[in-house]
Amino acid sequence: MKKLWLPVLAVLFLLVACGTEKTEVKEDASKQEDTVNESEAKDNSVQVASLVDPRLQEPKEDTLCEMCNMKVYMKDDEMGEFSTQAIKEDGTIAFYDDIGCLLNAEVANEEKNEKFVRDYITKDWAKVEDVTIVKTDLKSPMNWGYIYFINKADADKFIADNPSAHVEELQKIKDDALERRKKMMEEKAKKEANGESDSMHMEEMNHDDQGHNH
Repeated sequence: MKKLWLPVLAVLFLLVACGTEKTEVKEDASKQEDTVNESEAKDNSVQVASLVDPRLQEPKEDTLCEMCNMKVYMKDDEMGEFSTQAIKEDGTIAFYDDIGCLLNAEVANEEKNEKFVRDYITKDWAKVEDVTIVKTDLKSPMNWGYIYFINKADADKFIADNPSAHVEELQKIKDDALERRKKMMEEKAKKEANGESDSMHMEEMNHDDQGHNH
């Protein structure tokens, strides 16, 4: 009889072992899924946090760009999607008419700002580091032509519908903005050396008329 029980015990042992292994596999899979969900939740929370910041404001009808002193367009204006704003280290708000002015303000004022742009679809504010930036042929106040998308799928659709548009990296825009500012300052210095009085505002307008192409 003892010999008959041995195979039965062996089978029972294998069944228990398999059941334990399956349970462990399910638990591991569940933990991995929880980790992925937690990671996605963190990514979403970061994006939401960038959109809902109680310090953010809206430009008014008479708001001027802190860098070039040109008009900053309101949310519902035709070129309102190009307006940008920064929250400075001291908590004050500064508005800019286009992304070049937003980026150059840090260099000109020797400061580090939180920088915000508008989503092209919703016109909601978002951190410039959180959006997909698309270079377009659209006319913006300073002819940079960049628009911004919180949802990358929206950016992909815009590019599919507009073959000349393409995604641009923020660092490339920073480099272009600094180079453009450098040339403007050199031109301004030459005019001042020749006794001509010309303001940064006029220099910006000249560049606006000439346009800016990559």
